[in-house]
Amino acid sequence: MRIMVVLPAARGLQPAVEEERRAELMELYSKDDVRITLGFPEEDSGLRPFGGDWSATAFARNQMAIAQRMIQAEQEGFDACIPWGMPDFGVEIARTACAIPIVGQSQAAYCMAAMMASRIGVIGYQSQSFALFWRQMRDYGFGHLLVGMGAAEMTNTEMRKQPQQLFDRFVGEGKRLVQDGAELIVCHGMQMSPVMFTAAEYTEGIGVPVLEGLGCALALAEAWVRTGTPYSRIRYPRAG
Repeated sequence: MRIMVVLPAARGLQPAVEEERRAELMELYSKDDVRITLGFPEEDSGLRPFGGDWSATAFARNQMAIAQRMIQAEQEGFDACIPWGMPDFGVEIARTACAIPIVGQSQAAYCMAAMMASRIGVIGYQSQSFALFWRQMRDYGFGHLLVGMGAAEMTNTEMRKQPQQLFDRFVGEGKRLVQDGAELIVCHGMQMSPVMFTAAEYTEGIGVPVLEGLGCALALAEAWVRTGTPYSRIRYPRAG
C-alpha cells in the first residue's frame, strides 16, 4: 500500500530542517506493507507555514493546490492521500475527483476521539484560531463533544527553540481542560505533535489520551483502503 502525505507548501518553502523531520516521520510511520511518501504542491499558493503569509487568499489558493497534488497522486498509483496539517487542505475538492481515500487529519482525529470519549478538549498553537477550530468541529459534526480549547501561544519557530516550554504549556492546558470535564485531548497542530513530541508523551504528562492528526489519518486511510469502500457519490458527486 502506498500513501502520500502532501505538505502545505511547495518544496523549499519550509526550512530544510522541518522538511527533513517530516521525511523522517514518514519513515517512522511506514511499515513493511505500507509505504508513506512526502509530496509537495507543484505551485506556490502564497501560504508560508513558518512565520509567513496565512491570509485568506493564500489559504484559499492552498485548498486548490493541495487538492490538485492529491488528484495527481491517484494518477501516479498511490492508494490514499492525506494533506499535512489540521486545516485539512483540499480534502473536499479532491474527494469529488478521486476514487482513492482522501483523509483529512482533523476529521480523522475527531472521528477517533468520538469513539474513545464523550467530551474532548482541543489544544492548538494560538488562541486567535479558536473560532476556526469551532467552525471546523461544527462542520464535521463533532461540536457537541467540545468541552473547551487551549493554546500553547507559541509559533512553530518558538517551539523548535523552546521544546520544554512547549511541553509544559501543552500539559498545563491539557490538565486545565481535564478539570473542566475533558476525557481526551486532540492536538490541533502538527508541530506540537508528532513533530516535537509524541502523543504518548503528552498522554503521560496529562493523564488522559492525546490524539494527533497524522497518526489518526494514516490509521483511517489504511483501514479505508483495506475495506475497499468507495465514496458516496450522493455526498461527493463526481467533478465535471
